[in-house]
Amino acid sequence: MSKFSALSKVKLAELCLLELLRRGKTGLHSLDVNIRDLTYSSFLGGAGIFCSITLPTDMNIFCIRHGLRIIGQPAPFISLPGCKAMFKRYWLADLDTAKSAVGLINNWRAKRGAEPLSKRDCNALLAAFQSEPQAFSEVA
Repeated sequence: MSKFSALSKVKLAELCLLELLRRGKTGLHSLDVNIRDLTYSSFLGGAGIFCSITLPTDMNIFCIRHGLRIIGQPAPFISLPGCKAMFKRYWLADLDTAKSAVGLINNWRAKRGAEPLSKRDCNALLAAFQSEPQAFSEVA
């Protein structure tokens, strides 16, 4: 595997994890990451525009390789023409998992020489997982 493709995979994993953090407890759905909006749900051309074509695989990698606790729950979908499909919606289990995800992202960023997420960005990403607002200080 070339250095470029390994770096690209890390960047894609980072984008996926950032989106998972941004979505908070509402989480990610396969259609959320693969089509622009529901009007494109009938077209294959909209697939893969985000960072993950195989969201279930990415979620398993985050769990197995990185120890993140990710919850997956069935989420039925009905397309505009009325076709039914079953997908899963994934979200980070709790605040501790979200902090671990932020730490993982900062680790990846440090390895490629990028600046870590700012404390302001970290606080914004963790806000959805906190029951009471508090400052981000535990994860560097």
